[in-house]
Formats: sequence, C-alpha cells, structure tokens
Amino acid sequence: MKINKYDQNEIKQASAIAVWSLLNLTFLPLLSFIVLLSKINKFATNSFATYHLHFAIKLNLAAATALILVSALIILFGGLNSGMTWVFVITYFISVHAVFILISVWMLVRAWAGNKMGYKQV
Repeated sequence: MKINKYDQNEIKQASAIAVWSLLNLTFLPLLSFIVLLSKINKFATNSFATYHLHFAIKLNLAAATALILVSALIILFGGLNSGMTWVFVITYFISVHAVFILISVWMLVRAWAGNKMGYKQV
C-alpha cells in the first residue's frame, strides 16, 4: 500500500486549486482565473499545491488559446454566413471544451488522491 507523502493541508490546497480550475472552465471563467493568479505567491516553491497551481494555470491558458483563437480562425477562414463554418465551430468548441473539462476533473481527482498529474510518480 502506497503511503501519501503530502499532508492533509497540502492536499486541501491542491484540491481547492483544482476546483477553481474546473470552475474557470465551466461556470466562472474570468473570475476563477483571477483567483488562480492571485494564489501564485501563496505557497512554497516546490510544494504540492504549487505544482497543481502551475498545472491549472497552464491548462486554462491552453484552453483559452485553443477555444478562442482556433474558433476565431475557423470563423475567419470559413466566413460568417456559411452554415458549415458554424457546424465546425460548434462541434470543435464543444469537443475541445469537453476535453479540457475532463482534464480538469482528472486533476481534481489526482489532487484528492495526493498525486501529481501523469502516471509516473517520482
């Protein structure tokens, strides 16, 4: 049985960060990201919470880039009046958004378990 090397306080902090990341992708987009940014200097440099905070910020920036920029490019190249453009934009937006939400939920579960993201534990 693997014993967790992080204490309950670090796990709670990482879980709260993961919840804010999930909220940023679902219900409170800009407000949650501001909360995440406000937590940057609150934790020790190599702590479990800092790892999850950096991962959450990178995930949300990647989601914003992928959703906003690519959707705008599809609309720009496809035209506003084309029905197929909107089919592609809506399908792309929903699919990619669902993937980012899934990754955020995975991050929350990993934080609850006291693990970092990925499968290799060092």
